[in-house]
Amino acid sequence: MLFSKLGFWHYLLFLIPITAISQHFHLPSVIIFLFASVSLVPLAHFLGEATEVISEKVGSHFSGIINATFGNAAELVIAIIAIRNGLVEIVKYSLIGSIIGNILLILGLSLFTGGVKYGELKLSPNITGPTIIHLSMAAMCFGVPSIFVNEGNLSALNQYSISIAIVLLIVYFVGLFYTMTTSKNTEVSQIINEAIEATAPKWNIAKSFFILILATGGLIYISEILVHQIEPLIASTHIPATFVGLIILPLVGNVPEHSIAIRGALKNKINLSLAIAGESSTQIALFVSPVCVLIAGLFGQNFNLIFNKIELITLAMSISGAWLVIHDNKSNWWEGFLLLSFYFIISIAAYFL
Repeated sequence: MLFSKLGFWHYLLFLIPITAISQHFHLPSVIIFLFASVSLVPLAHFLGEATEVISEKVGSHFSGIINATFGNAAELVIAIIAIRNGLVEIVKYSLIGSIIGNILLILGLSLFTGGVKYGELKLSPNITGPTIIHLSMAAMCFGVPSIFVNEGNLSALNQYSISIAIVLLIVYFVGLFYTMTTSKNTEVSQIINEAIEATAPKWNIAKSFFILILATGGLIYISEILVHQIEPLIASTHIPATFVGLIILPLVGNVPEHSIAIRGALKNKINLSLAIAGESSTQIALFVSPVCVLIAGLFGQNFNLIFNKIELITLAMSISGAWLVIHDNKSNWWEGFLLLSFYFIISIAAYFL
């Protein structure tokens, strides 16, 4: 009777003790990493559901702050633990990879699945406009510090990165304030809030906070296991660190977000998918990235927002490809397929080169 009430996400939670047992008995790093990766998916899902309920209960004025804190919680937790363990370059790759995943994989899958089912998709100009602005802002946040930096002076580089991080956080929270004070007139906010109201489970506020705390604790525990398996995984399988950071880690942290966007596309709510891609990319650039810079200082790690030319060019081409697809406010499954193809090309290049 008990198990009959359990859903798909509940069954996935059984992988958490399996992951712990695998680590205790020192199974191969590939197996532990795989179990830990899949275990993060239901934890991120329940964390997202609890966040949705709390956002709905507290109203629009505070929902932005709550979503800012927990919207990319899985990625942020993994990044912080990885930074603490000295995996700075992998985390930097994962930041770029998260944005590329949002605009090529999430958006591409959404356009492809929605286009196959409904044919030509109509995109709201009130969504495509802010999305293009957000993606351009993400590119500038990563590009400008890298263009003007002089890497010869490490002390100046750290001060430079901290200053940039503070500015980005100010921009992000001022943007939140703007969104909260004009949410009734902002279509992006309206679409996301409607989606929250439609999908949020019928929990009371106490249950939501309880699940939020449990899911956050589970994320931290499983992320610790996952991060400790990254270097053994790379050593045993010879998977490039670039591929792990650029492709694998963003996929692990973004599965619930991916599913929401694709479910939206299958219900002919392609603008929800587009809003998720834009908002999530903005959050990575303006919130997660600067938090990583500031947190790294507490662990004595040198983390900066300086990226190499290959990373920046890849990001710029990805954003340009997305702009070409959505700028005319319509799309179809073929354009979604093209975005997916570009994502797989980047994945292949990261693996072999």
